Amino acid sequence: MNNPKVFISYSWSSPEHEQRVLNIAKELVENGVDAIIDKWSLREGDDADAFMERMVSDPDIQKVLIICDKIYSEKSDKRTGGAGTEAQIISRKIYEQTDEGKFVVAAFEMNEETGKPYLPIYYGSRMYIDFTDPNKYATKFEELIRWIFNKPLYVKPQLGRIPDYIISDNKKTLGTTAAFKRAQSLIYEGRPNAMGAFREYLSRFSSNLSVFQLPSYKDDEDYYSQVINCINDFVPYREEWLEVLNAVCDNGLLPDVLNDYLRFFENIHKYIYPRNGINYLYNQEEDNMKFIEYELMLCFIALLLKKECYNAVADVLNATFYNSGATTEDEVTYTYSGFNHYLDSIFYHNERSSNKYYSLQAKIVNDRMASCELLKMQDICQADFVCWLYQIGHPENSDRWFPHCLLYACYMRRPFEMFARAESLRYLESMKVVFDLKDKDDFLRLYSEIMEKDSVIPRWDFESPNIKLLMNIDKLGTRK
Repeated sequence: MNNPKVFISYSWSSPEHEQRVLNIAKELVENGVDAIIDKWSLREGDDADAFMERMVSDPDIQKVLIICDKIYSEKSDKRTGGAGTEAQIISRKIYEQTDEGKFVVAAFEMNEETGKPYLPIYYGSRMYIDFTDPNKYATKFEELIRWIFNKPLYVKPQLGRIPDYIISDNKKTLGTTAAFKRAQSLIYEGRPNAMGAFREYLSRFSSNLSVFQLPSYKDDEDYYSQVINCINDFVPYREEWLEVLNAVCDNGLLPDVLNDYLRFFENIHKYIYPRNGINYLYNQEEDNMKFIEYELMLCFIALLLKKECYNAVADVLNATFYNSGATTEDEVTYTYSGFNHYLDSIFYHNERSSNKYYSLQAKIVNDRMASCELLKMQDICQADFVCWLYQIGHPENSDRWFPHCLLYACYMRRPFEMFARAESLRYLESMKVVFDLKDKDDFLRLYSEIMEKDSVIPRWDFESPNIKLLMNIDKLGTRK
């Protein structure tokens, strides 16, 4: 980037004002601007009028900065003095040229009668830089520098693609995009109302999720297609939801909003239960809603692990969720495992398909993660492994978490990231809270229990994950 040349036009109003102009010129030079003013460029015998006209007309002068106070404004309007001469030149140039961005006024004095800064009449209604408040000098000087280098603070973004829900009227829409953008923006800006916008987003998300509910089950193959189409329509909203969670984690807000997330999951859990007016003949009803909450919980834990929010993960795995619509004592509370489902519509479709998969449910998750910006399938596998490992270590919990996606870790030849990092004793100390374990010996005992109860290891025909490798059990805590 070249150093731009800037001519400074001003009035010799007072010694104090002249010094202010000199200070600005010096500061511009220090910021890479080739500032040109009469005090530096004119010598005895030079023609001042010719110099002014040359500076304003010179194509090598990319910018002309007009430093305006009351006296400059009056001289310009009356066409008297040096400022008046420059006004005759500048006003013609402003109206003749197509690039009006060459000139800008920096206003330094306020007209008490009008409540507005003094500006030359010829400058009209053009935008100016307001230096009248000394407390805002640094901000306004940055605005000036940005103007000179043509690097404005606010730039219109490139046009994005038309949203899918506009292109296709048949797709389901959640109606949370505006709330998402507001929440994400306010969180990253650290605004006081960020928490309110965040909670409004979660509330709108959980309330509007009802639009994804499907009509009554009729034909199983048709129902499977509806389930797949529905969860595909949901992908953009999963991405929005993850973007907000990412902003929350990046800005240290997770401890303050973790309970909001737990309540959010309680609110969306109600969509898996029978609805009035729906004839529930088969277990496939609400499979799309079961998949959505399953995927969100898995992604939630996966991103928290990726961000190393281990205390939060521990809180989620230890949380007791409340079912406000329970009709029996056994249904009143549940754990994170309540969000894990076998989806009959997917299972039966796979059974009848010519291309059978070990787990079509896992394949669907794998295919969907290809479009995810914040998470990859290995992050999902790690989260699935952690959820399964936790419930193995807590047999007192009646709920069980089956790690559907761990199928995609059966061929891994390295540990999951958090266990690989836990070769460091210090890192092991930070991540052990996830499993409610005290030290390395507890991990060894947990691994031994798994090996003794071989039946608890998930299997798909002859495929099973290498638990010892994934836990990095031989190397845990071997380094400081």
